[in-house]
Amino acid sequence: MSHHDASEIAQRLGLAAEAVCRRYLSNGHRQGRYWLVGDARNSPGRSLFVRLAGATAGKGACGKWMDYVALQVMLRSCDCAPSCERVTVFQQHNFSALREVA
Repeated sequence: MSHHDASEIAQRLGLAAEAVCRRYLSNGHRQGRYWLVGDARNSPGRSLFVRLAGATAGKGACGKWMDYVALQVMLRSCDCAPSCERVTVFQQHNFSALREVA
């Protein structure tokens, strides 16, 4: 599968974000422009949110998601990063993933 094919699939899933969420994240619910659920394993809760409305691509695109608990963990890691001599590759990956999702 090429990058172009994967992008097209992601865009199509984004356009059907609410239907995808209702099917695979059925323990969640719609609140405004977002689907709220506990996590990607369909646990009950309100940590993970999926954007249901927005642009078809880019930063504010529908289908983009963020896990609030993971965000809090990464932000705590950011707090210690300036005081650390070096940032691990794992932290660098998480920081860049945070920028992509947000």
